[in-house]
Amino acid sequence: MEFDDFKKFLDFLNHNKKDNENIVDNLLYFIEWCNDNNYEELLVRLNSEKQGGLGYNSIIDFTTRRIIITRKTIIKSIFEIGFVAGLGPFPYMILSKKKQQSKIKDSAKLQIEKILHDQNLECIINYNDILKIIIKKGSNSVVRNMFGSFITKNYMTIFTKNNRYEYTLPIKKNGEFNKMSYWMKSILPVEISLIE
Repeated sequence: MEFDDFKKFLDFLNHNKKDNENIVDNLLYFIEWCNDNNYEELLVRLNSEKQGGLGYNSIIDFTTRRIIITRKTIIKSIFEIGFVAGLGPFPYMILSKKKQQSKIKDSAKLQIEKILHDQNLECIINYNDILKIIIKKGSNSVVRNMFGSFITKNYMTIFTKNNRYEYTLPIKKNGEFNKMSYWMKSILPVEISLIE
């Protein structure tokens, strides 16, 4: 979706006077609008590290239609900075008071079709195949130093009819557990359970 297409959604939102409603409702309107207009857009992106540093790492993209898991290249492992609370660029813009093109210009270049044709694509999981997703706060990954104590990793398990997928989610690239899990629970069309 280009920014001009996104502006059509914003016009729809304003025309229907939905802009003052609950922000989660506005994101759900966006998902519905994307589905009605045949757009597949990124909702949440998480970074997973099976091994720290340059080891086996992946990107988990939750779109309006499915989950796409892609293995990170070495360049992405170094330079990929992640999104605010995992939210994709357009959902983030819907939450922003200043819906300006300059705020989304670079991030908007993410195209689902390009991700689907990436040579590092690992798997695609349709939402209909998911039984549940469990997100666990990484209480076993607490680091203590002179500034206090903090958790460095959280964990996510995706249960499907035939498989189980386990991921380690570093806090540094995915943000706080509460924010990340809030958006996932609020806008993704699957059952999400939290273990704190």
